[in-house]
Amino acid sequence: MGNPSIEVTESGFLIDVLSILHPEAKKNSLRRMIDHGRVLVDGNKATRAKAAIPVGAVVETLSRTEVDGPTWNKADQIPDPSILFEDREVIVVDKPPGLLSVATPRGESDTMFDRVLNWVSRNQHTRAHLVHRLDRETSGCLIVAKSPEVRDFLQSQFQDRTVERIYHAVVFGKPADESGVATSRIQESRDKRVRLVPEGERGGKEAITNWRVEKSAPIHSLIRIKIDTGRRAQIRLHMSELGCPVVGDTRYGRGKASVNRLCLHASELEFEHPNGRRIRVKSKLPDKLYSELKRKSL
Repeated sequence: MGNPSIEVTESGFLIDVLSILHPEAKKNSLRRMIDHGRVLVDGNKATRAKAAIPVGAVVETLSRTEVDGPTWNKADQIPDPSILFEDREVIVVDKPPGLLSVATPRGESDTMFDRVLNWVSRNQHTRAHLVHRLDRETSGCLIVAKSPEVRDFLQSQFQDRTVERIYHAVVFGKPADESGVATSRIQESRDKRVRLVPEGERGGKEAITNWRVEKSAPIHSLIRIKIDTGRRAQIRLHMSELGCPVVGDTRYGRGKASVNRLCLHASELEFEHPNGRRIRVKSKLPDKLYSELKRKSL
């Protein structure tokens, strides 16, 4: 959730802590992040790769846009976000498929977070703070806060599992049952690869996926999914385990879809607003998912 961060459990040099936080990044890339002011230690800008980091310190990395601020040249201006809900404290946007929620250590300049940050900075002269993420290929509802305090308030709800997260997926075939709960644990390696932990094997983290068939079609089904946990690739792994992988899943499923996207959409979010009210935001199921659902042959 939010910017990548880690609480140090074993003292060491900053560069080594960053290697744990971003295992896919080369040391030179991590040093450039420090040089460009994109690394914070307990909220303060870090300057030395060999700085000693004590146990309990929090190391956080920022996107390029957060450090440099948005640019407004029309030639390189990124698109505005599609806004589903907004008030003085919160924005919920409709993330398109294929767009990162936030930049990786490579420093991508067009992400969902950058689009929101650019928009609020230009129109409201305020900042944006990412509350959670969606996988790159997943579309739908994404919450962004307008202050660190609201971000922390909302993130605590994700941690306490009080945010209701509803997804819709077009999957191959039809499950044997009309509904169920997938609970296989998920293990993530240091290089960000994930796998289901076989029954009887230790390791991994709890993952809970509630699902039910909402519509059946000739070769596909539309599944309504409610997740209690938010592990990386959780829905894709659990649907594949069920024998009905998400259409368009090139890693855990059967390859590309005719509509050229992963058919997984974050369709609803319900959370407690800082004013105490429960807010429910919905995102319409994309036309491409309906199109794929209606296919009559592979």
